[in-house]
Amino acid sequence: MRLVLLCGGSGTRLRPLSNDIRSKLFLDLLPAPGGGRESMVRRLCRQLEEAGMLSSALFVIRRDQTALLRRRIGGSGLVIPEPGRRGTYMAAALAAAYLHSVLSADPDEIVCVMPADPLVDETFFRTIARLPDALEQTGAKLALIGTVPSHPSDQFGYIVPEGAVPSGGHAAVRRFAEKPAASDAEKLIRDGALWNCGVFAFRLKYLLASMAERELPADYGSLQELYGRREADCFDREIAEREPEAIVLRHDGLWRDLGSWSSLSDHLGTSVVGPGAIIGDARGSHIVNELHIPIHVIGVSGIIAAAGPDGILVLGKSQSSRVRDLPPHAGRPMYGEYAWGVRRVIHADAPDSGGRTIALASLTPGAVRQMPEEPGGDTLITVLSGEGTLLRLDGSLKPLRRGETVLLARGERYALQTDSGMELIEVHNGEPAHMLEQDDANEPG
Repeated sequence: MRLVLLCGGSGTRLRPLSNDIRSKLFLDLLPAPGGGRESMVRRLCRQLEEAGMLSSALFVIRRDQTALLRRRIGGSGLVIPEPGRRGTYMAAALAAAYLHSVLSADPDEIVCVMPADPLVDETFFRTIARLPDALEQTGAKLALIGTVPSHPSDQFGYIVPEGAVPSGGHAAVRRFAEKPAASDAEKLIRDGALWNCGVFAFRLKYLLASMAERELPADYGSLQELYGRREADCFDREIAEREPEAIVLRHDGLWRDLGSWSSLSDHLGTSVVGPGAIIGDARGSHIVNELHIPIHVIGVSGIIAAAGPDGILVLGKSQSSRVRDLPPHAGRPMYGEYAWGVRRVIHADAPDSGGRTIALASLTPGAVRQMPEEPGGDTLITVLSGEGTLLRLDGSLKPLRRGETVLLARGERYALQTDSGMELIEVHNGEPAHMLEQDDANEPG
């Protein structure tokens, strides 16, 4: 069986910490077994390795996040770049095309598609391991996983089975209900409905046939080329809800969707992550702080105070779903992780005040970074630690060591290369070069 892990996401549900460059999968917020904190994707890889499934995993993720994912998972699993966000059906189709045309997988091989972000324990992967046998025994074309609801939520989809599903068993699917009202969810639960865990298992040829019906090529390269021209499609709507021969397996262990600040805060292991303190009667409040400036909460219950380079959010937990109502972040995120390393903006002028940006950048050993990355203007870089080489388009090289400063002129292209790693401070200014040099003349060196 091949596992396809869907890593897509717009980075909006855990703002201001998540963003378009660093989605929630990469936030180091969950308690790690040996102490410290780990990201959702690191936790998933660890669990897959313990279950003996990591070697068969394929990660489908937006192309501009592939380097970040590879940095987090090392050489584990295969990474399939998604040209853009086109929904879970297209992401699954891309993986199917890769399995078929690149890996020459058997058309009868079982493929299991699942999201990469739920919080689960080891029993979940034992349930996944039961999927091939369940498909074989029942002759079903599609198998899903559902879990017993803990409360009538309007945030999850429901699977209504044909009769009660015994613990560790399975049943035919009667119908689906997508995010019903709380009153309707209560009735669904009385009827034995399960929360839909977003896991779909089928034979590879099943999805290839569906792709052919939609005139999608089974060749990976061809599908990559037309991917951006297709409409976004949801696997539930396109496949699951239309399939009369589907079954659902019941999962009785841990399963949580960490798609909101409210749900994530229950699994942080502490009420304060980062600098700060909660004082007095402040029941159920949490602080998650990536800044060096402490946050203190006194006597306010039921809130999330989250702070990062892109902003500060104070949110009533009951209003967690409204994070998506925040206005979009203007410009480039203040913190980003890239193939070459990490960049954090420490100061940015208002656009009408000259547009100067000051940032700290850390290049990993062996990194090559194209510069400048800011549009227009000049960039002054100073090496804080480490050493590397500046490569110009004319082929000339300039060694860079600690304490050296160099001006990257407007309109020119450069590359920074380092074998051992390097830390920089960057000053980017949209003003002409002479203005930048004059402004920086009195800066401490």
